[in-house]
Amino acid sequence: MDPRLIADNKLFAGMGDRSVARAARAAAPRAFAAGERLWSEGDAAEGILLVLDGELVVTQRSPSGADLEIARAGPGEFLGATAAVLGGGEHSATVHAVTAARAGLIPCERITALAAREPRLVANAAAYLVTTLQRANARLREAAERDRSELERRVSERTAELGRMHQRVQRELEIAQRIQRNLLPERRREFPGVTASAEYFPCDELGGDIVGAFRVDETRIALYGGDVSGHGIYAAMVMSYVKKLVESSVKRILLKGQYVVKPPGAVLTSINQAFIAEISLGDPEIYLTLFMGILDLRNLELAYASAGIHRVPLVLSNGRLEELFSVSDFPIGHVEGHEYETHRRQFAPGDAFLFVSDGVVEADHDGEAWGLERLKEEVLRLAGGPGGLELPALAGSVTAFLRGQPPRDDMCFLLLDIRSSLPPVQ
Repeated sequence: MDPRLIADNKLFAGMGDRSVARAARAAAPRAFAAGERLWSEGDAAEGILLVLDGELVVTQRSPSGADLEIARAGPGEFLGATAAVLGGGEHSATVHAVTAARAGLIPCERITALAAREPRLVANAAAYLVTTLQRANARLREAAERDRSELERRVSERTAELGRMHQRVQRELEIAQRIQRNLLPERRREFPGVTASAEYFPCDELGGDIVGAFRVDETRIALYGGDVSGHGIYAAMVMSYVKKLVESSVKRILLKGQYVVKPPGAVLTSINQAFIAEISLGDPEIYLTLFMGILDLRNLELAYASAGIHRVPLVLSNGRLEELFSVSDFPIGHVEGHEYETHRRQFAPGDAFLFVSDGVVEADHDGEAWGLERLKEEVLRLAGGPGGLELPALAGSVTAFLRGQPPRDDMCFLLLDIRSSLPPVQ
């Protein structure tokens, strides 16, 4: 290569003509098209590139991952000294041709020989490197500041968006709570000779337990209690669906105002089919435990059916407490086509019927559960007291046991106080 082409290059500042001539003999001509990449960050160094004409751009990857321009090189400048002269071995930046350009490349091994004879070459390379690093650091700091500002802006926008989403969710939860409260049974309801009391304590904003009593006709009332798998909005929606299904499945209207009251077993059978077809779709994780009873107010006979209930309802009679049954049938949603049986139990004036959900028995404080035995003892204690068995007092005993801790599962209670039967029709 003609020494005159590289004599003015900054790499050779302060060096004699003989040294420049040696460098010229070692340099191989190179040509690059506009947009061509000369090398990438991390590539092995071939040598030092002496720019003859055209323009080259040097970029580095910023902290955010974007390509950041840190320098431009034109005629008289050189690139690649970091790797070739100072022993890096790999390029610390990426270089592209902005315009068509020509250059001369001095291979690494020739650079080493030249540097041994001309210490000035190393000094020039080091001085250029310091300037380049200072410029690169300044650009990187600017980029980091922009990235930080952009990140803060995005975080602020995302935080505001999450705040708006939270407000929407809270509004929807409040609406859902109001709807669910309207679906819950009255805390105390009077029927001829019978008082039905209910209490409900959801563990989340919305609960998945169901309980209630309603009048079927002039001589019968229906009662039910159950637990939907899961908690929260999903369970509350399913609970609402099941509640309406229960209350609409008991009576079947015939022609001319006539009707038939379906036995509890038949009610659970139809609910099971509807639940599988419309809710669970065969998913074993979606199910419902449900107790259903119909009390004839004339003779105080309770017809009932049970689906998956393992907290068996309690019957208080003549100061003695017993469980209504020993074995429950399959939960709703587990066995398609299953037919539930109807069973019967005779009551007498002065008796009481108590249904509680799992969450009552499993109410926990610091690892200690309320438990079935404690429940039975409290029922007998209250029943033998001057005020008798009142549901608010029983529910208060359970919540007092929790000592301010929220329940881990929904808790619901249903109490029937049976005082008398309907008088016979004259």
